[in-house]
Amino acid sequence: MSETRLEILEIKNRLNVEFDNAIEQCLLEKLPIRQALGTVLPVICRIIGAGDLIISTIDENLERITLKSRGFPSTLIDDVLRELPEISFAPYSSESDAGFSITASLDVVDHVIGTCSFFFRGKGTERSIAVKIDLVETASELLDNYLEGIASNARKQSITMHSTEALRSRIFEEGADKAVEHLCEQLNLGEFILLYGDSDSAKSEDLRYRYYRDGKMIHNSIDSLTDDFALLLERKDEVLLESDHSFSQILGDEGIIEKALQNGMNQSLIGKLIMKPEGGGLNPESLDIIRIFAECLCQRLFDYNRERRYLAKCFCASDVQRLLGIPDFYQRYLSPREENIVILYTDITSFTTICEKVLNSASEIGELINSWAQKILEILYRHDGVFDKMVGDCVIGLFGPPFFESTMEKRAADAIAAAGEIVEETIKLGRELGIEERIIAAGIGNCLTTSNGIHCGPTSVGFFGPNEDYTGFSSAMNHAARLQGHAESSEVLITSDVLSHLVKDLSQSVEFTGPEEIAVKNVSDPLEYFRCNFTKK
Repeated sequence: MSETRLEILEIKNRLNVEFDNAIEQCLLEKLPIRQALGTVLPVICRIIGAGDLIISTIDENLERITLKSRGFPSTLIDDVLRELPEISFAPYSSESDAGFSITASLDVVDHVIGTCSFFFRGKGTERSIAVKIDLVETASELLDNYLEGIASNARKQSITMHSTEALRSRIFEEGADKAVEHLCEQLNLGEFILLYGDSDSAKSEDLRYRYYRDGKMIHNSIDSLTDDFALLLERKDEVLLESDHSFSQILGDEGIIEKALQNGMNQSLIGKLIMKPEGGGLNPESLDIIRIFAECLCQRLFDYNRERRYLAKCFCASDVQRLLGIPDFYQRYLSPREENIVILYTDITSFTTICEKVLNSASEIGELINSWAQKILEILYRHDGVFDKMVGDCVIGLFGPPFFESTMEKRAADAIAAAGEIVEETIKLGRELGIEERIIAAGIGNCLTTSNGIHCGPTSVGFFGPNEDYTGFSSAMNHAARLQGHAESSEVLITSDVLSHLVKDLSQSVEFTGPEEIAVKNVSDPLEYFRCNFTKK
């Protein structure tokens, strides 16, 4: 006897209530999907009158699983155990000698996540089969939502794990390439731009990008910068803003999705994702996956920028970029080792007297030191030098680290050229800050300038101490300090050891006068040195 329409509605209502109660209990007990289905499916069978069932779907690991009751006819199994179809299909019936089955797809928005089939014993009439199809449709819709929730969480977890694993790479760009490739494959993203920088840095080279097509990196700002992208990078203070869509316009602006990357500490913008999905927009799950991906990327980018800033205290931008591109860069280049290097000590001449008689406040002293130190840093980096440390108003530069690939001839020439430029730029800075006139008026000298000493020799160089400072230790460091202390205003003194490494054709025209000697404390032999006289070409 076929059920009436009211009876069918009552069955559906009971199915909804008991299914929800069963699922809620499974969630409370945190049952895995196999056990949860083992609890829920008998409830469905009892309510809709099915004797047996078979279901094929995917589990928490996105792997296919099949569950079947013992009484399900083997002749009907092939209707369910085929490969999962790409699109959903309407429920259909299949008959056997013992009864008939109703097979339905399990899907959400035409995305198939499984198939199920319920077997009903006895001969079915056209009316009874239609009723069972209606009930199976209701049951499959309930299963759809539960299974899709499991699958959705699994897909999110899979991408999160893959992204996290990829981004563990010591080389940020290498990890980002792998993570983006997987994301583009999973979400069918045709074009993708990763725009990333450092909100705590004001240097234009700190804004970078990587452009991908179908998940493959095509060009980037490090080694294959294109003209149109270069123009946008010049507007670094604007392109990171959420209101700016300059990079989207490069992709055509149609159907583009942007996601800002924010520093979790202060919510400042440190990057942006620009994506162009194939075939239109993205569904809510895909957008949520992008959110999760962005969070993973932000954390890695935060760590990456922190490491970059730490290295940038010692090394120029190109050296930092090269170091971060080497997986074991610390062990290969920055751990302590003995190398033959050139050492430059530079100190503001009569700084103590200037502080007492010329500068009016501590803040003015601080302003001078900050301005001067920044110039010295730029000069060192321009001449392939490394910043060792600043002791008071004395800056120490090393030539040779971190890669030790240059010749001693180049290291010596670079150090002398840097010292000459330091003297020139310090005098210029004194004029710009209005300090030169006050120095002259106080009878201290003719200008703001430096005294400089350069020496060379085997030195243990690397990161040392609890603060992991990059520095050097050797008698050569001590001799360079002694020589600098002996130098007069605007003088650059070099030892005979440094001179022995020089070739005739220096990058700057320099004449050397000497030799002369000074005694060095606790050293029996005096230190032989020469004065550098810089002449314009």
